[in-house]
Amino acid sequence: MSTANDDRIHPFTRVVAASVIVVLLLAFFALYLEPDHTDIDFAWTILPRASAILIGAGYTAGAYFFVRLLGQKQWHRVQVGFLPITAFTICMFAATMLHLDRFHHGMFAFYLWTIIYAITPFLVPFIWWQNRATASSDLEDKDVHFSSFVRIGLGIMSILGILFFLIVFFKPAILISLAPWKLTPLTARIFTGWTILTLATVLSIANDGRWSATRILMESAMVGIALTLLGLPRMWGDFDTSKPMTYIFVAGIVLTLIAFIIIHIRLDKLSQRTG
Repeated sequence: MSTANDDRIHPFTRVVAASVIVVLLLAFFALYLEPDHTDIDFAWTILPRASAILIGAGYTAGAYFFVRLLGQKQWHRVQVGFLPITAFTICMFAATMLHLDRFHHGMFAFYLWTIIYAITPFLVPFIWWQNRATASSDLEDKDVHFSSFVRIGLGIMSILGILFFLIVFFKPAILISLAPWKLTPLTARIFTGWTILTLATVLSIANDGRWSATRILMESAMVGIALTLLGLPRMWGDFDTSKPMTYIFVAGIVLTLIAFIIIHIRLDKLSQRTG
């Protein structure tokens, strides 16, 4: 019989995850594989193609997260992602309402996008709230707990970042002026939502502090970064090569992927020693 802290994942959570995977894979095909056809295949026309490819890479990273969720038995391994996803869905809904005129009204993709982001700001936190009753705060047999120094540092960094990008959401011209490719106010707000998702995830990880609760989210980020790197040849023509930010962007994603790989290997080894 189940107990309050058996760390199980509820069946409803799995059903929603499976449904989300289908939607995210549709976004992968429409944005990452066919970025030049968003005028007929997506909820709004995304230009230039670099924006579509990057958003597609992000949604594919999300698909990886939910696929991994389906293979898990322990809720704590995925719970850290749900409140950050809630923040992301709120940003997407707000961006949609602020730029409703940019969308392809009457198309299936528009209705699908709008319905999803009208529902998920309520559905995702409901799933988190419902499933948290089973959550365990214990370390796994082979696990690592981050030091207080690391958790405080990550927490402060993420809070400051979230506050800054909340300002950017309301003033998208800030990001438009910095980005190495052309952004519209809508795409600037969309990318701000992705950044807030990332920072909120870091904050959630800092709050939990367990490697077992971080691993899948880090792997998900690595998938998104790897797809971004693979998409660079198709995006390069959209970048302003006279801007230093172009090279900062490329170097940043390369170094981040390398750092994540090293951290993942290192923490896996440490967790094996604790077992």
